[in-house]
Amino acid sequence: MNAFCPNCEKDTEQKFVDKVEEINIRGEMIPIHMEYYQCEECGEDFEIPRPDYDPLDAVYREFRSRKGMAQPEEIKKFRKELRLTQKELSEILGIGIATLNRYENGALQSEAHDQAVRLSMQPANLLKILESKPKLLSESNRNRIIQLLQEKDQDCGDLLEDAIEQFGSYSPSLLSGYIRFDVNKLFQAMKFFCLKDRVVKTKLMKLLFYADFKHFKDSGISISGVRYAHAYHGPVPDQFETWLVAISEWEKQITSEEQAFGDYVGEVYTSGEPDWSVFSTSELAALAFVKDKFQKYSARQIRDFSHQEKGYQNTKDGEIISYQYAQELQI
Repeated sequence: MNAFCPNCEKDTEQKFVDKVEEINIRGEMIPIHMEYYQCEECGEDFEIPRPDYDPLDAVYREFRSRKGMAQPEEIKKFRKELRLTQKELSEILGIGIATLNRYENGALQSEAHDQAVRLSMQPANLLKILESKPKLLSESNRNRIIQLLQEKDQDCGDLLEDAIEQFGSYSPSLLSGYIRFDVNKLFQAMKFFCLKDRVVKTKLMKLLFYADFKHFKDSGISISGVRYAHAYHGPVPDQFETWLVAISEWEKQITSEEQAFGDYVGEVYTSGEPDWSVFSTSELAALAFVKDKFQKYSARQIRDFSHQEKGYQNTKDGEIISYQYAQELQI
């Protein structure tokens, strides 16, 4: 195509480029589909305006998805459901109104601010904020929201049931380790690994994977019946973000907090005693073996180790990893 090049200050031959590139977003390499023209003479690139596709927005959405962060429309929907202004919600969250406005319009939030947003989305947490800071809103507005939140909080007991029905009602098969999904065993396994330790989310997901696959390798069935999916940081329980929210925010069985790791801020989990009675002798042995094996591994080290598993290497992003690969497990 022949078009004017402002760099060359004349009409030049330009070629159309359509490719996938990777962009570094806070240490994560995110693939992005790019379309642009390139001047054949000077090599200058010229973006093609597309109102239906914003590459940066697509990258941010993928990053939020990987990190389990709230998307702009979720933040806006949450605020509007409570009939709050941006000023009111920003004061509740403890962030600037201009910052909240940017987040609702697509800017990438910090993990600290995202944590504040997601915590406030839980009725019990928002109730605590409003009760501890009564002057944040007018009395009538505050009472209206408290009544609404109390009604929502009564429904939280049904959320876990709904999640199990939606994500855990599959039949036993090789993809689940030949047993039915047992959410209580999953939660107690999480508590086992978090007991007396501060476990990073990435590492916790890998410990669960290795415990289930190790038990299947030794005994022919998994522990929890969880299906594991191929994700960027290695194998994870399918729908793992739902189960983390369920155990930490709905059921209050483990606690999470943010911790800085250099320039990166991530979530760490701690827990009290699990219910030991739900596990058989062989299950406890598998859990203990995995915990001891990876005790000194960092999140990055166990992630890299899991990337060498044949079941991970033979699947693509989002695909379920069959327990058939347990026989070739590295442990």
